[in-house]
Amino acid sequence: MSLSFFTPARTVLLIADEALCIYSTSYKGVRLVETVPWTAENFEKNVATILSKDCGNKPVLIINDMVEQHYRKERIPAVGAMDRASVLQRKLVVAFPNYPIRAALPLKEKTAKTDKGGAASIYIFAAVPNSEPFAKTMGTTRASLVPIAGFGLLPVESSDMVKALAAKISRREKKKSVWAVFIGQHQNGGLRQIVTRNGEVALTRMTPIVDKDSDPEQWVGEVNQEFKATMSYLSRFGYAEEDGLDVIAITNPATGELLENTIDTPCNFKALTVVEAAQLLGIPLGRQDDLRHADILHVAWVGRKRSMLLPMKAREIDAVSRPRQMAVAASAVLILAAGFLGYQMLDQYQDMSVIHGDLDEANQRKAQLDVQYQIEVKRKEDLGFDVRLVQSSLMVYDELEKKNIKTLRLFNGVGHALGRDLRLDQIVVKKDKVDLADKILNPGEMFSDTLYQAKMHMTYPSTTNIDKGNQEVRDLRDRLQMFLPSHTIEVTKFLKDYEYTEQVVVETGDLNKKDVVQDFVAEISIKGPVL
Repeated sequence: MSLSFFTPARTVLLIADEALCIYSTSYKGVRLVETVPWTAENFEKNVATILSKDCGNKPVLIINDMVEQHYRKERIPAVGAMDRASVLQRKLVVAFPNYPIRAALPLKEKTAKTDKGGAASIYIFAAVPNSEPFAKTMGTTRASLVPIAGFGLLPVESSDMVKALAAKISRREKKKSVWAVFIGQHQNGGLRQIVTRNGEVALTRMTPIVDKDSDPEQWVGEVNQEFKATMSYLSRFGYAEEDGLDVIAITNPATGELLENTIDTPCNFKALTVVEAAQLLGIPLGRQDDLRHADILHVAWVGRKRSMLLPMKAREIDAVSRPRQMAVAASAVLILAAGFLGYQMLDQYQDMSVIHGDLDEANQRKAQLDVQYQIEVKRKEDLGFDVRLVQSSLMVYDELEKKNIKTLRLFNGVGHALGRDLRLDQIVVKKDKVDLADKILNPGEMFSDTLYQAKMHMTYPSTTNIDKGNQEVRDLRDRLQMFLPSHTIEVTKFLKDYEYTEQVVVETGDLNKKDVVQDFVAEISIKGPVL
C-alpha cells in the first residue's frame, strides 16, 4: 500500500556541513526549495522569510546530516520504569559532557544475567555539538515562528528505510541477511553509508569523494574504496560472512552496473536510482531530474514520519517548541475569553520567549568563546608569549594616554640615555597634581606646571667605587636632559659612603656585617613636559 496519502505537509531542514537545505514535502512529492550557505549574509532573516512565504509556515522537521555526529553503545543495568529516565540522563551526561544535544536509543539486543553481573539493556547514545549551524537553524525557526515537528539525526532516522529496502531486495532469498549497507552520495559531495544489524543502526560514515560521476571508473573506484573501509569496521562489530550482507547503492544505471562488477565482497547487491528506491518504498518523490543523489530520498522517508526513532533533546529546541505549543493552546482560550486582552498577553509571552532564547544562545556562545579564549591563551603561553602581561601593559599604557602622558616618548629618551650598559630597577610615572587650595592660600609661591613626574631607581653592585658611581649618575642626568629637552632632570639621591655604627671599623669588602649600612641606590627625578 502506498504511503503517499499519509505523508504530512512539512518543511524539512537538512543541516549539512556547507549549507542548510530547505525541502518542502507533501503527498505530491519532495521539492528542494533553496540551499542557503552558512556564510550567506542575513542568513536567519532570509531563511525565516523562505519558511514563512515559500513554505507556507508549515511545521519544520530538522535533520542533522553533518559529519560530526557521535555515537556510543552503552549497557544500562535493569532498573525500574520510574528510575530509567534519570539513569539514562546521568549516563548521557557522563558519556558526552561537552555535547548538550543528546539522546539514547534502546536496541532489541539484551544481555542476560550472569555470575559477573545482572541483566541489562543495550542503548545507542548519540550526541552532536552545539555548533554555529545548529544555532543559526534555531534562530531562523525562532524568527519565523513556525512550529518544530522534531529534530533528529539522518543515519538513525533512515535506518528503518535501509531495513525496508533490504527486505524488498532480498524477499526471494531463503535466508534473511543480518547486515545491510546503504550507500548514497549527497548533493554536497559527501558519501553517506548507513549500516544496520537486524534492522537497527550499527554504524554510519560520511566521507568526501569526487562530486560527479562523469568519469564512472573514478567514481566507482572511490566508492568501492570507502565501502571496503566500512567493511573493515564491521569486522570489529562481529560481522561474519555467513551472517549475510545486503548492499543497496543509489546510482545512475550505468555506474550502478559498474559498481556491482567492482565490489568483490560476498553480498546481495542492488543498485537503484533514487526514483526506483522511492517506488520500492512506496513513498512520493515527484519528478526528479537527478537520479543519483540520495539525500532527497532520506528527506522523503523522514518527512513522512509521525514520530521519530530518536528525537534529540536540547534546551534550544524546547525553548522554541514548548512555548509555541503552549502559546497555541493559550491563544485559543484567551481569544474566546477576552479577545484583545488575550492577543496582548500572547504577544508579550512570545516576546519573552524570544528574549529568553536569545539570552540562552548568548550565554552558550559566551561559554564557548571563553573556552576557546583559555585554549588560545594556553597555546600562546606554551610558545613563550605572556598574553596577560601584554594585556596589563596595554591597560597601563591606555590609562596614561587618557591623562595625556606620552609614555613612549619618555621611555624612548630614557632608553637612549641609558645606553647598553646601564639598567634600571624601576621607573614610576605619576601625573603631577597641584592642590588648588595651596594656590589660593599661597599666591606668592611657585607651583609646578609640569604634566607628570617620573622617578628612576638604579642599584649598583656593592663593589662600585662611590665617586665613580656618582659621576656616572651625573652623566646619566646630563644625557637625559639632552634627550628630553622639555623636561626638568635632577638627581634626588646619590650613592653614599660607608656609615659606621658604635665605632666599629670594617675592613674593605666586608659588607655583610649588620653594623654597616651601605646605600648603593641612586634616584633621578624627571618632571615635564612644561604645560
